[in-house]
Parts: sequence; structure tokens; C-alpha cells
Amino acid sequence: MTKQDNNEDFKSATAATLRAMADKRHMGVTFSASETPENPTQPNAENTRLPLPPLVVDPKARAALRGTSDAKALRLRHHDRSLHQKNAPMDLTAAAMFEALEQARYESIGMNQMKGVQKNLNQVLSDKCKRLGYDGMTTRDDSNAADALHALARFAMTGEPIPSSAKNLVGLWQPWVQEKLGKDGFDALKPLLEDQKSYARASRDILNKLNHGSDSNPDGHGDENNPENENQDDQEQSDAADKEQDESQSGQQQKETGEDSDISQTPDETEMSDESDQEFGEPTEGDNPAENTTRRNDTALDPHGDKYQIYTTQFDEIVNAEDLADPGELTRLRHLLDTQIQPYQGVASKLANRLQRKLMAKQQRSWLFDQEEGYIDSSKLSRMVANPTINLTFKKEKQTEFRDTIVTLLIDNSGSMRGRPIAIAAMCTDILAKTLERCGVKVEILGFTTRAWKGGKSRDLWITNGRTQHPGRLNDLRHIVYKNGDAPLRRAHKNFGLMLKEGILKENIDGEALVWAHNRLARRPEQRKIMVVISDGAPVDDSTLSVNPSNILEKDLRTVIQWIEGLKQVELTAIGIGHDVTRYYSRAMTITDADELASALIDRLEKLFELDKKQYRKHA
Repeated sequence: MTKQDNNEDFKSATAATLRAMADKRHMGVTFSASETPENPTQPNAENTRLPLPPLVVDPKARAALRGTSDAKALRLRHHDRSLHQKNAPMDLTAAAMFEALEQARYESIGMNQMKGVQKNLNQVLSDKCKRLGYDGMTTRDDSNAADALHALARFAMTGEPIPSSAKNLVGLWQPWVQEKLGKDGFDALKPLLEDQKSYARASRDILNKLNHGSDSNPDGHGDENNPENENQDDQEQSDAADKEQDESQSGQQQKETGEDSDISQTPDETEMSDESDQEFGEPTEGDNPAENTTRRNDTALDPHGDKYQIYTTQFDEIVNAEDLADPGELTRLRHLLDTQIQPYQGVASKLANRLQRKLMAKQQRSWLFDQEEGYIDSSKLSRMVANPTINLTFKKEKQTEFRDTIVTLLIDNSGSMRGRPIAIAAMCTDILAKTLERCGVKVEILGFTTRAWKGGKSRDLWITNGRTQHPGRLNDLRHIVYKNGDAPLRRAHKNFGLMLKEGILKENIDGEALVWAHNRLARRPEQRKIMVVISDGAPVDDSTLSVNPSNILEKDLRTVIQWIEGLKQVELTAIGIGHDVTRYYSRAMTITDADELASALIDRLEKLFELDKKQYRKHA
């Protein structure tokens, strides 16, 4: 028997086992190179994808692939998606932890029933811990809370031995979890494994004890002590009225708080400043961040006055993508991205060609009439016969001028984008950059996240200085330049693979990221400037939201969007992945699955360029 035959037998056996465990006799099972542990897809009853096994499958790889299959089968058999979505918190961090506890539930059912499943799922967890570096980390901040909660809950409910690669993760998180939950820990979940609804309620109670309660509580088991949650909808509806009132009172508020008038600049001064070369700036000499909370240098960016503050900017950074990984790792990640792009190459090429045709169609031919030389205008022949002395009887061919354009893609690099969404975003970025460069349109690719989970050095400084009330934004920003607008694509080609590095995906503070991207774009010499924001959720930063009003980041995002759309220097549009961004952006669309991102990007740009074509005709 050849290696290929052996491989096919293994695939057939794995697919058959998946169908049997899931109780889906007619379900299609496909093996794809794009299905990897870094970007798994959720299974469905019609068709489920598994990673493509290597030609020679060693025992550990065999167990890991079987574990991936077992996990998907158990989810199909024991998981009710609609019930899960009904009970899931709205907060992204809490939702990820809630999903981790649910995954621990259905995996525990299978592991308690079948020892082979336990072995396979242990291998999957072991590989994950090694891949993410959990076996060598030194602090909890270097890991993901959802991953730790999934492992701890599963170990508690199955009594399985802890893999060596996961012992470090458990050792760092277990004391903190025990401090919050007590000695009983996850005991309340054990008798509820077969009852998903009751298990979901118990999971929400655990999240509340871990200080990750949600502002959305369908079943009444969330954070009952937070009155702001009850009034969230009313507060959002009154944002417009609050804005007008805030603007009229901003001058008075500034006097009452004793702020110096020279903190802010006029919009004209801001446009002429060099602030955007160092977007976050440096603290003024002699300033103590704990005593003098920094606000943006442009009052037009902050019409809500002191409702949005920044505790300190000294730990923020703007970094080039190539500085976040060594050349060898960038090459490996780029190869991984190329592997994932391959199955989509046909569809992507069609979409890219469609956009290229749209752009090239703008370069239409037209005629200049009443010229002294050129081609004879047949419509003027009668005039030539009547009066041969008239010279303006010729026409010349003219090509419609293509407006100089630059497109910025601003990509959410938060932890909630982990897996398939960020992989699809990286693929679309690569394909779109090639297409636009081919059409003579410059492209800039940017990303935004934070340097650490739960505050980083900014929070440490705040704690050291006495935990002042309402400190404002309390985390270290990390803004990433994947490709500069003037850099050729061949130089930034490897950088797009960095999006697949899970270690860089942390929290998202959208408002300040939009300001940064806008300021970069506004200084560009191109005639037309377009910014496309790709995100999968509202701005979330646990450190900031835990000590400030619960809507501080979302309200600031609305403020920044209104400012950008009001200036009209940059055409702003957004695409939400599984998240309704139309409530923030006036020009936006929402897609339900990351697989729709490529066509959504093309659609957004097509409409923008079609609008430009109509405007050109109007002014011509």
C-alpha cells in the first residue's frame, strides 16, 4: 500500500467517525489546506471542513487531526447555536470566555464517554499551548483568558491529566481563578453538562465572579448591580441631544475644571502641525501623567470636552510590521498565508478583475470640439461649405483624467478577530493591494491593537500613582504600519502574514485608531483619499472600561466618525464582520461571515469609484 493510499484511508476513516459521532449520516466532510488550527471554521450539518493531513501522518499529527474532528463532531451533537447566542454576553471579552466554557462543556461530555476522544483532544490542547508559547510564558498577561478558562474548566470536569505544555498556563491562572471562585471552582458546572441552558446560566454567574459580567443579560443572570446597563439603550438614543448640550457648555466646563486654554489648538493649527509624524506625541516636559491627564491636541476631535481623556501616551507606539517579528518568522507566516490564499485564488481573481475593469473604465475617451486642428468634425461639414473661412471645425480625442487616489485599509487587530476573520482579512488585503497597485491606485495598510491585555504599563503607572478616579483611556496603544502608501507592494509583501501571529491580537480602541489613520491620510498629496475600516465589534478595552463610564470608548468612536465625515477630507466607509457597524458609520455594510469579506471590499470600492465617476461627469 502506498503512502497516498494510506493517507486516503485515514481521511475516509476520520470523516466516517465524525459523521457517526455527530449523528449526521449525510453530512459532507472535506479536507482543505486553508483549514488550520490558526483559523478553524465552525461546523454545520451540511458540510464540515477538516485540515488537510500531510502525506506522512505521524502518531501525534494523527491524534491532533482526530482531535479537531472530534471537537467538531461533539459541537454538532451537543451544542445548540441559537441557545448559545441567546445567552452569550455582548461584551467581546466576556463572550470569548463564555464560548470557552461552552467548548469545555461539550468536549467534557465526549471525553467522559470515550477515552480515545480524551487522548485526541489532549493532543489538540498540547499543540495549541506550544504554538502560542504558553509553555514558556512568565505572566498571565502573555496569555489569553479565554484559553486559560477553557483548559481549567475542562480539567475540572473531566479529571484528565494536564499535558506538560499546559501546566505553565494552569499554574499561572489557577490561583487567580480560585481567588475569584473559591475552592469549589467549577463544581457548579459538573452536574449541568447535559443541560446547555442551565450550564449557560451557571457560566454567566462564573463570569460575574471573575468581573467579566456583561451589559446584556437575556435571562436575567448578568451583572445586576450596574445601573448603567439598564439605561444603555436610552443613553445611546440621547447621544445626539447630549452632543449639542455638551458643545454649548464646553467652554464653561473648561473654566470650571481649571484647564489651561493652551492645551488645545484650532483645527487649522492642527492641520499644519507635525503631530501626525508622532501621532501620540510625548508628554510635555515636567508633566506627571497622574496629575495632568492628557487630552487630544485638537478640540475639534473631542467635542465632548473632558468626557474622553487619555491617562498617558508615553507607552503608546507606532511600529512597522517588520519590527514585530524576525525575518524567519515573517517568511514562515507569509508562506502560511500563501497556503491559505490558494483555495480562494479563483474567486479572488474574479473579484480583482471586476474591480480592475471598474477602475479602467473610468479612463474613458471623450472629444474636444471646436478645435483649430485635428480630425474634421462631420457635424460641422455644412458650416464649412457655407463659410470655408471658419477654422473651428475640428475635434481632438481626449482621455478622461484618472483622479490621483489613495486607499487606506484600517484593520482591527483585536483578539476577537483571532482565527478565520483575521486570516480572511489578511488574504483580502493582499489581493486588494495587488489589484489597486496594478490600476495605479496607491494603498496603505494599517492595523490597530494594544501592546498588552488589561492595561499594560499605563495601568501599572496608574496604580503606582494612587488609582485616580476616571483616568480615561488606560492601556498602551499599538498602531501597526503593514504597508506605507509610498512603498511598493514587493517590499511589504511579507508583512501581511504578520496578521496571522496571534500574539499581536489584543484589545481595540477604535476612536484613536481612526484619528491616527485619518491624520496620516489627510497629509497625503493625492486628490482623492479613501479609508476602509474592517472591524468585527465595538471598541473594547477591559482596563479602560473597568474604571470609566461603560460607554466611554463607543461614544468617542461616534465623536471621531462625525468629525471625519464632517471634515470631508477623507471618504470613510466601514465593513463589519458579524457586527452592525451601520449604527456608527453613515457609509457602511455588515457581513455575517468572514468569507464574504472579499466581495464586500470590492463592492464598497466599486460604489465609491462609481460615485467619483458621476461627480466627475457633473463637474465636467
